[in-house]
Amino acid sequence: SSAALLLERSSREDEEQGKAARFIVLEVDRLDGFVRRLLDFARQTESTRASADLNEVIQDVIELTRHLMKTSGVLLTQDFASDLPWVSIDRNQMKQVFLNLLHNALQAMPSGGELKLHTRKETREDREWICASVRDSGEGISPEHRERVFEPFFTTKSVDQGSGLGLSVVEGVVRGHGGAVEVTSAPGAGTRSTSPNAAGHR
Repeated sequence: SSAALLLERSSREDEEQGKAARFIVLEVDRLDGFVRRLLDFARQTESTRASADLNEVIQDVIELTRHLMKTSGVLLTQDFASDLPWVSIDRNQMKQVFLNLLHNALQAMPSGGELKLHTRKETREDREWICASVRDSGEGISPEHRERVFEPFFTTKSVDQGSGLGLSVVEGVVRGHGGAVEVTSAPGAGTRSTSPNAAGHR
């Protein structure tokens, strides 16, 4: 009787230790991803810029995420201006910007939806700008959260979905290129992120 009790207790302890081990592995993986993103954020100042076609940069990112869009049931529509002037950008940093924006958009549409990408020239305050827009048909962002989306570590996602650095990285990179990021959204009405970049920085 006491031997059976001992075996039962040992089995329970093993099960609890197994759960603890699995939890530790998941946390280590999460922290590893967190640290990698943090390092990417810290390396924003290490910029190597060259004249490039922003449309081409975005197309490269689309190809990286096309399969994910398809398996997520997301329909992509794109409208890229053919007369965009080239701009001086760090291609890798700008790819990270659009990867973050596309991933945010896909996560906002867990049951599928429509993703619209477009670029255009725009004049603001007597300056010519290049604007790139990413628009999803997802659940949208509440007004109180919209005010905080660029804060480092702020996220409405669960711990295994995001670190809260995605849009902070986006804003940091775009601002470092002389541009700005604008977000318009409402609950149930999707989200639109627009990144104007000064065309004069060619």
